[in-house]
Amino acid sequence: MARLRSVLGYSGAVLTLVVTLLTPFLLYGWFQTAIGAAGLRIHPVYSGGDVSHVIQREGYSIVVNRPVLRGTPLARVDSFIQLTWTPAGHLPARVSDEVDLDRDGKPDLMVQFEVPQDAARKLAAEVTPLGGRVKPVHIQGPDSFSALIARVKDGIVVRVPLARQ
Repeated sequence: MARLRSVLGYSGAVLTLVVTLLTPFLLYGWFQTAIGAAGLRIHPVYSGGDVSHVIQREGYSIVVNRPVLRGTPLARVDSFIQLTWTPAGHLPARVSDEVDLDRDGKPDLMVQFEVPQDAARKLAAEVTPLGGRVKPVHIQGPDSFSALIARVKDGIVVRVPLARQ
């Protein structure tokens, strides 16, 4: 009788372990649907905000996001606007672009940076305002959430701090 109890106990333990390991895989679709239905989104401080418009250049494009105004109490970040040059493989060795942020026909800033062949090399950018919308900055790598340059997937992301909020 004691032997039967120990066999049942071990069998129950093994079955519990198997169910525990399989549950995330079996319920993944349900969790994904529930989270999608909840309307949860990544905060713009981390995602860079929604896309405003895309500027086409010869061989590449510049994705201009909507401005992100201040962070949250937990993520204190200055207001910024995110720009993404994509695809990184088609960029010239030196990028120098005037960008119209608000689509009024006048460029708001000039961004200059070099695109090294070695993807691991640290990036640096020079941002020159052509109006009063953004702050002038020299960015070296990911300095902060509101002023950074980094390779992300197949693009080069530049975040520029806004002059006024």
